[in-house]
Amino acid sequence: MFGPPDGRFFRLAHDGGLAAPRRKDIGASLTMAILIYAGFNLVAALIPYPAGSLSDKLDRRNILIVAFAIFFVTYLDIAVTRNIALIAVLFIFYGLYQGIFRSVGKALASDYVPEQLRASGIGWYNTIVDLFGLMASLIAGWLWDQVGHAAVFLFGAGLAMVGGIVLLALVPENAGMMRELRRECWRASRSTH
Repeated sequence: MFGPPDGRFFRLAHDGGLAAPRRKDIGASLTMAILIYAGFNLVAALIPYPAGSLSDKLDRRNILIVAFAIFFVTYLDIAVTRNIALIAVLFIFYGLYQGIFRSVGKALASDYVPEQLRASGIGWYNTIVDLFGLMASLIAGWLWDQVGHAAVFLFGAGLAMVGGIVLLALVPENAGMMRELRRECWRASRSTH
């Protein structure tokens, strides 16, 4: 509602990567799957602060484009490989996307919200992203059952590409920095009156 195009396109294809049927298909033990998820979660938990800090200095849109490229490459590769070691590395690498998206996506969305509505805007952003995540789970489950695991990941990779193109087309470069400059000018003009 308040924000730019974001990961909504990508969330439609997010399914978790190593669901039980895929784990069995590639011969991974439950312990191995848990360790891979732990690695994914560790990366996804450690990346938001540095990614957010970087987005305070560089263009948020371009950082998100890199994140979506990570999503694209990861899902495309997971779709076609059966090598458990490569899938493990890719899934942990996918944690980079999650960590970047969580912080930089919210920051970019907040750039589009008036200051007095920032918390409401971030709330709407999270609601929309999470509803698309729910749709993603439903679509992924259907694709997995009807077509197979590769369809889930190819669909995700395709949506990553579409989302990146939409982001490039609709969000101007340095948009967040320009809005921040306008806010500072507005604050300065209010303090002088």
